[in-house]
Amino acid sequence: MTMPGMAQHEQGGWHAAAAIACIVTIAGCQDVPSDEAIDRMREEAIHANAELKALVPTDTGPGTTLTISGQIGKPGATLDWKTLQQLGTTHVRTINIQNPSQQQPTDFRGVLVRDLLDRFEAAPEATEATMVSIDGFRATVQIADARTYRMLLAVEADGAPISRTAGGPIFLVHPFTESGPELRWKYPDRFWAFYVTHVVVGTEPPRLVIAERGRAGHVLDREALAKLPSTTLDGRVGWKVDWPADSVHLRGVSLVEAIAAAGLALPAQGRIVIHGKAPIHDDPAKPITIAIADLPRCKPLLAMQWGPSEQPIPAKLGGPIAMAITPCGESYGDRSWVTFVEKIEVETP
Repeated sequence: MTMPGMAQHEQGGWHAAAAIACIVTIAGCQDVPSDEAIDRMREEAIHANAELKALVPTDTGPGTTLTISGQIGKPGATLDWKTLQQLGTTHVRTINIQNPSQQQPTDFRGVLVRDLLDRFEAAPEATEATMVSIDGFRATVQIADARTYRMLLAVEADGAPISRTAGGPIFLVHPFTESGPELRWKYPDRFWAFYVTHVVVGTEPPRLVIAERGRAGHVLDREALAKLPSTTLDGRVGWKVDWPADSVHLRGVSLVEAIAAAGLALPAQGRIVIHGKAPIHDDPAKPITIAIADLPRCKPLLAMQWGPSEQPIPAKLGGPIAMAITPCGESYGDRSWVTFVEKIEVETP
C-alpha cells in the first residue's frame, strides 16, 4: 500500500534514476561523465531518497495511531494512519510557534480536535481534553476553547508528512494566525504538543489490570481500589508536566496491596512491570520495572489523590492512577514515575 507522502518518496527515486539515465543517454553528443561522477550522483540520489523516506510515516510505526478515550458516549477507539488521513481534511494556515525562523504561515492539514470530540460524543460534564505524546508529555486544552478555535491534530505541513523532529507524525497545532492574541496568551508554545498518540476526554475512571506475565489479568475498578487500605507519600514528585516543584501530598494504594488484591502471590525473585498509556511507558524493548526484592524499601504507590484536600488526580496530571516511588537508589529515578498507569505484570525468572 502506498502511504500519503510515499508518492513523493517514490517519485524522488524515479527522478534521481532518470537524471542519471538522461546523462548517460545524451553522452553521445556531449562529454561522457566519469565513473566517479556517476557513482557520486547515485550516492546523492540514495541519500536524498533516504531522507525522504525518513519523513514518511508507515502505517505501523510509533506515533501513527491516535487513541481516543475518557468521558465519551461512544466506545473508545484507536484510529490508524489510513483513517487519520481520511478524516484529516481540514486545513489550518498559521504561524508555527515551534519554528520561529519560518516567517510565513504553514499550511497544516489534519483533524480538528472539536470534530473528534463530536465523533466520540464527549460527555457534557467533561471540561478538558488532554493530549498525550510518545514521550509521556501532556498538553491539556479546555473543551470550550477547542470548540471555539480550530485546534488541529495535524498529519501534514505544507503538503508533506510531518517529521519527528518537527513534531510529527501527529502534531497539535493552535490557530494563532486566525485567532488573535488571546489564544497565544492562553496556549503558548508548550501546548503545541509533538508526536501525539492519545486524546483523553475529561478523566477516565480508575481501572487497573493486574496479571502474571502471559496470562489473563484481574481487573480492579474504582470500587475495588476504594476497598483497599490506603497510604500516603509526601515529598517532591518525579512527574514533570504541570506538577508543583515543591513537596506534594499523595494518597493511594500500595502496589503490593493491589497485587495481593488481584490474588497474586509475589515470588521471591522476579520483577514488576508497570504499563502506562504513553508509548514510552509501554515499550516492550525498555519496560518500566521494579525488582520484587526492592519493593519493601521503594514502597511504590499507585497514587489516585493529591494535594492538601486530596483531590482525585485528573488526566491533566496523568491520572486517574499514577505511580510514585520512594527514593530508593539510582535505579529508580524519574522514569519510574509513570502516569496513566493501566496495567501491572508480575514476571518471574
